[in-house]
Amino acid sequence: MTIPVAASHADNGSKGDSAADSSAESSTVSVTAPIAKADGTKVVTAHTASLQVRKSTLAKSNTPAKSIKQQRSQAYKTVEEYWTPERMAKAKPAPVLGSDSAKASAEKNVAKAEQALKKSDKLANDKLSRANGRIFFRADNGADYACTGSAVSSPTKRIVVTAGHCVHGGKGRKWHTNWVFVPSYDNKNRPYGTFHAQYMHTLRDWANNGDDQTNTANKFKGYASDVAFVTVKDNEQGRHLTDVVGGHKLVTGETSKFNATVFGYPSNLNNGESLQICNGNTFALRHGDKLNVNGIKDCNFGPGSSGGPWLQNYNGVTGTGEVRSVTSFVETEASDPTKYIDNGGPHFDKRVKGLFDLANNDK
Repeated sequence: MTIPVAASHADNGSKGDSAADSSAESSTVSVTAPIAKADGTKVVTAHTASLQVRKSTLAKSNTPAKSIKQQRSQAYKTVEEYWTPERMAKAKPAPVLGSDSAKASAEKNVAKAEQALKKSDKLANDKLSRANGRIFFRADNGADYACTGSAVSSPTKRIVVTAGHCVHGGKGRKWHTNWVFVPSYDNKNRPYGTFHAQYMHTLRDWANNGDDQTNTANKFKGYASDVAFVTVKDNEQGRHLTDVVGGHKLVTGETSKFNATVFGYPSNLNNGESLQICNGNTFALRHGDKLNVNGIKDCNFGPGSSGGPWLQNYNGVTGTGEVRSVTSFVETEASDPTKYIDNGGPHFDKRVKGLFDLANNDK
């Protein structure tokens, strides 16, 4: 998504929980991950699943034998058959830039982005986090897209954090289908297998109001809620996600100022085929009283980086850190929509903690 206006930067940090007084139940929405064939025929619809149903379903698949049986189901096979290497290669980067200028912007900012990434060369020698990966899904317009996500340490061992628009299109749109997570995806290689979505969780504010292109007065509404958690099935070997790749620790409720290591698969670098890193200090990115999120300068991550984690205390040896935000949008110059300024991501407040706890009940 693009915000083509100048921002006011407040450096005192934000009080993340002040505006989040809704209960987790009323401020979130969870569904069974929808699945469709290549011709659009629905195999599994996106329907609300009670906590009891989610617990029961996942408990039945909590052994290797049950997991393998689950993989032989028609729904699982449909997703496996859908995501051929060719289809993954042709998937469009999810529009973190959200405009027709995305391609031009990406092309014009390659050099700038590469220069900015040189600041993080010391990270290139570290162990790239296996917990980070590429997401693929089919949107309600029938097109295939790619985002970024990461595994989160949790009792369920099955949770991926990403941007809300990487699971749901926002106001007037639907849940994405055939959603899969490929940790450490690199130039079409899937070293740790593929993890299919079972349940999707996002904030109701994003699903109801996010990316509203029809109301300029509320064009920022929903951006602060652009986050999602996905409970995934086991991989082809019947293993849980974090047992295979580890996971980041989720941190919520802190200020917007921290040193962040940002990961993503931006299309303006190697066509989104490899994981990229950027490091810098975050700040409170504000537009009056309409938007208050985390910001970071000079990463210049374009389409496809949506949902990538912003990690504090990243450890290059373990490949893990504390995830405190995810990439949601990029700002451009008001006079030049092809010039990147800042990347933005939602502040992880107590609503996000409630959403995470909700996903943690999928066990």
